[in-house]
Amino acid sequence: MEGEFLRYREPASGWNGALPLGSGTLGMMVFGGTGREELQLNEESLWSGYPADWDAPECREALPEMRRLLFERKLRTAEAICKKSLICKGKGSDDPYYGSYQTAGSLIIESDAPEPSGYTRSLDIRRGVAETRFGHVRRVHTVSHRYQVTASRITGSGNMRLTFERENCAAAYGNGEIVITGQNPGPGAMGFRTVVCVETDGKVTASESALHISGAGAVTIWTCTATTYQTGDDPEDVCRRRIGAARRAGFDAVLADEAAFISEAMGRCDLELPGDPALSALPTDRRLERVRAGETDTGLCKLWFDFGKYLFICSAPGRLPANLQGVWSKDMWTPWTGDYHININLQMNYWPMEALGLSDLGENLWAYFRFLSAHGENTARVMYGCCGWVAHTLSNPWGFTAPGQDPDWGAFLCGGAWCCRHIWEHWLYTGDQDFLRENWPVIRGAALFFTDFLVEDPKTGYLVTVPSNSPENSYLDPEDGGKIAVTLGPAMDSQIVRELFSYTLACAKVLGEEDGLTDKIAKLLPRLPPTRISSMGTIQEWLEDYEEWEPGHRHISQLYGLFPGEEIDPDATPELARAARETLRRRLSHGGGHTGWSRAWIVNFYARLRDGAEAEHHLYALLRKSTLPNLFDNHPPFQIDGNFGGTAGILECLVQSHTGAIRLLPALPPTWERGRLTDVRVRGGLTVSFAWKNGKVTDFSVVSPDDRDVVLVYNGDKRTVHLRTGKNSVEDNNV
Repeated sequence: MEGEFLRYREPASGWNGALPLGSGTLGMMVFGGTGREELQLNEESLWSGYPADWDAPECREALPEMRRLLFERKLRTAEAICKKSLICKGKGSDDPYYGSYQTAGSLIIESDAPEPSGYTRSLDIRRGVAETRFGHVRRVHTVSHRYQVTASRITGSGNMRLTFERENCAAAYGNGEIVITGQNPGPGAMGFRTVVCVETDGKVTASESALHISGAGAVTIWTCTATTYQTGDDPEDVCRRRIGAARRAGFDAVLADEAAFISEAMGRCDLELPGDPALSALPTDRRLERVRAGETDTGLCKLWFDFGKYLFICSAPGRLPANLQGVWSKDMWTPWTGDYHININLQMNYWPMEALGLSDLGENLWAYFRFLSAHGENTARVMYGCCGWVAHTLSNPWGFTAPGQDPDWGAFLCGGAWCCRHIWEHWLYTGDQDFLRENWPVIRGAALFFTDFLVEDPKTGYLVTVPSNSPENSYLDPEDGGKIAVTLGPAMDSQIVRELFSYTLACAKVLGEEDGLTDKIAKLLPRLPPTRISSMGTIQEWLEDYEEWEPGHRHISQLYGLFPGEEIDPDATPELARAARETLRRRLSHGGGHTGWSRAWIVNFYARLRDGAEAEHHLYALLRKSTLPNLFDNHPPFQIDGNFGGTAGILECLVQSHTGAIRLLPALPPTWERGRLTDVRVRGGLTVSFAWKNGKVTDFSVVSPDDRDVVLVYNGDKRTVHLRTGKNSVEDNNV
């Protein structure tokens, strides 16, 4: 497969212009400096913090009173009690026990290379290779999924000096190596090592603070970082074993192996959008500047989509899921701690995974959900007196599942239930019954919690979550006009619990696990609050029709049922679909912080409303307002979920399968006059390829793992197609 490049004509002016490489476990940002090159490193589990007791029993004691006051709509008094009791122990994400994702540090390479001429730097996202060239200097970098090392080959650089920069660690230089030793503070906190190893035909000497290289025609630099997170292995031994294996293979073999891995993964689903060759020849930052000035660039849209795939391949696999910054962070205290926000952000990171055919890279996600559910059982029991498990707004590598330190944003209690949706979606896409059985306890435990936790609201008669909040949003108290966040039965909670109960019943039937719990769920399900339309014609966010504190709020949680949920649909529920459109109009007309992940969510909303023009408008808004020079998403600051959410949004514009039919070009962006999408996965274990021209599908194929009938919707028609026996596919080149 040919390369596909991010290109630049000058070094990065800062981290937001550096080029990312990664293996899921390791990350590296390449700055492309001339006399001074910086290679900033990360390791997925390098976190401060430590396991602790954060579940507060005071919540359980105060629960009856919080509920009574909310049922009586004494909102101000209820919120005051919630601020004291509906919180974790300690300071939550501000507490040392919670910790933060951390940089592993930076390798600095200083050289006496001549003044640069003919400077270029690039990232080949089809091979996972970053390259810098100027004069006679060439630097080639990769990060290996197989060997879990970074590898750099430098030629033509003259004499070099290597140093390592990181706070709170010790660096030892000698024998052609740098060994960095660190230990985070706190009981059970992790230790870590980074080993830098130099191979060269020149001479390597060491001083107290640097390695010095002279007389070298070529230099190969290997690095590896390892931690003590959930392992008894010595991290330095781990680093040396990995580097040793890579060195025995050799740089060229490691480079070729990684290129083959990235190329295969990138090629599983391919989007072709013809672009202007003259624009493709421009540096990437220049193309982005043109778009910011109001120009369109279909080729840049394709590059941005492919970059999202690339970032997923580089940051998703490993022991831990991709965090708020994937696997990349320059900080000792990453913004928002670089954790797993499960009120949308972690979930958005994995929205495109199934359709792209990359679900084999998500095993760490399923493992993390199982890990989270085990910790969430304690939170459910201690804080609410309930069976099953629960997780709220935040989570981290230590298993934090309690509410945050402020119920205004930290009391959302459907985060764990939302995570379960990904397990169900994986089953829908793959039909893997062994997978479903392995993860059934996670789904069952989440449903069990809500069968215990739901209570009847005396005023409406509905079964509601109480206390809770609609993620990070507030409304006006009808009595005093003040800001209130805590509530009962917000729309998002009801939508999530409704679908959780529904697919719990479906899973139980598939697995033959129907029992007393499923009987109970079947009785509770009809008693949940329905999704309703407010007096303003919008989807009502709270159980009652309260006035919004911030009409332009970036969370549009009441539209969960539109995307990623399925209960709001232009065909099945046209009135709700119209109300969803009005919700978006109102949110956007009031400004708000619709950048990054929020804007990406809006792309998906409009795709589900089958409005390609609006979806394209917001896709360009992502590029114009929320994209950094290296194409990272800018919330601000950098937050990777916008990249992944936007990638998912493009797929939703081109193909949808959530209603049971396969719908081709449901929301085609108007300027995408022709193109092709190859080997996209849809629900049912099917693989679809199709082309279009002038807004019409011109040919398609559907491949199935078995014989079946499928419903296809395209070019304004709906048809049922039989997948033929033996061939298990259908092709139509005369549509």
